[in-house]
Formats: sequence, C-alpha cells, structure tokens
Amino acid sequence: MEKAKTDSIIREYIYLDNLEVNSILAQFEDGIPKVIEEIKQSTESNTEGTTGKMSTKANGGLQAGVKGEVSFGGEIGTNNSETNSDMYQEAISTVYHDYAVNIMTDELEEHGLLKLTTKQPEGAFVQLKSNFELIDPVSVSSNLDNDIISFMLGFADGDDSDTISAKEGFSSIAQFGNLLNGLFPDSILIKTNNALSIAEKTNFRMNTAQLKSLVLSKRKITIIGKIESLITEESLNLDAITNNLETNPALFTSLMPTFSFTILNTLNLIKKDDRLIKPIAIYFE
Repeated sequence: MEKAKTDSIIREYIYLDNLEVNSILAQFEDGIPKVIEEIKQSTESNTEGTTGKMSTKANGGLQAGVKGEVSFGGEIGTNNSETNSDMYQEAISTVYHDYAVNIMTDELEEHGLLKLTTKQPEGAFVQLKSNFELIDPVSVSSNLDNDIISFMLGFADGDDSDTISAKEGFSSIAQFGNLLNGLFPDSILIKTNNALSIAEKTNFRMNTAQLKSLVLSKRKITIIGKIESLITEESLNLDAITNNLETNPALFTSLMPTFSFTILNTLNLIKKDDRLIKPIAIYFE
C-alpha cells in the first residue's frame, strides 16, 4: 500500500452545515457532479489492487443517483451483509460531505466570492483562520448547579464570609449561563479576530464533553462562513431603543437582539465593527 505523503495536511472537521454546503453547490452548474466524480475516483483508486488475506472492491456512491456496492473476497468470504452496507454508506456519506467542502471552497474561490479577511460587507463568504475562544452557554450553567457548587465548597466553613461570597459568585455565573442560553439557544459561540460565529450545536461532530476540551486548545481554527451582519455603534446602544419605545413601538423588534449583543459586548466577545458569522464549516489543520 502506498504510504501517505509526509507533507500531507489532515483536516480535523469539527463542524459542518451540510444543508448550507449542498445549497451553495447546487447554485454552481457543476458543483455536486464534481463532488460525486471525486468520490468515485477516490473509492476506485483506494480499493483497486488491495492484497493480502482480504481483498475488497468498491464502487462508491451516494443516494443522489449513484449506486453503492461492496464485495469482499479472499479467505474471509463475507457476503454483502446489511451491516457492511450500512458501514459503507456511512463512510461514503462522510467522504461526500468532506469532499463537498473542498469543492465548495474551490467554486467560491474560482468565482472570486471567498474572502480571507473580515472587512467585507454583509452576505460575503469568508475563510478565516485565527486564535479562538469557545463559549457553550449550556455548559456554563449546567456545570455550576447547586450540587456541584456545594461539592466544590463542601470542605469550607459554611459560615465563612469568603465561602458565602464564593457561592454567590458561582450562582451568578450559573444564572448568567442560563441567560446566554436563553438568548442563544442550541448554539455555540466562537470568538475569533474581529468576528463572532454563532454555530448550531447539532452540526458539530463533537459531543459536549469533547467540546470542553477545545476551551484549552491553543491551535488556530479555520472557519468558512457567511457574514450575516455587522456590529455597529447603534446595535450596541440599548438606551437609544428603550428611551424611544414609547414614541416608536416598532423599535421593540430590535430590543432583544440589541440586548443580546450588548451582553456579549459587556463580556468582550464582540465590539463595534465586528462581524457576525453563520459558519458553514469549521476545522483544524
């Protein structure tokens, strides 16, 4: 078997919005066909010429019109069982999504639509690489419930003023986590240079415990996404809205978004001129 090149870069995809990727590819004439062709070539080249006690031949496909088939030979003599078929289709599905990101990126670059800085207008596609901070509102609140706080301070004197102050501090943090979770439900916030990405939790390829490990990571993260809006001075001015609600009730629709981003500004997670990004793919390399 040919060894992998030593200079190859392996991407670790931790987030993928498959619906958005397919939507973008569908808007390019040969977007999805390119992905399918790449997969066919990959599965054929990776399985031809395999030697040893087990030989395999696979012609990979997708549900999008390409038939998936696996056959095993040699001493194992395994039939095309349902388990093998499921495993194969799962592998092909993963390969499809990862290839799709590459093709999508190539198409956006080819058409001059992918930018490498945040200084872009709303609606622009960007590919950003920088240090990051990850905030999971649910973890902040759930990890500091009353039982955990009591356990953490269980060996301290319950009447000690420092202990009481610590309990109040932990409780405030937990309540703040609940507030963030209410403002940004089912989301993970990722702060990068001059931008904040609001990522849908279900699109992550990591569970809650694994996401916690990223808090300690010193690697640079790469985010491919779309700029949804810009943070302006007006969008952080909560007083301007509350003071004029009586004369202009239509401002009520801006109240909660402004409140949400004012909170993030207080936490130094966003500032004026930052971009709010809807991520499409997030990875390390």
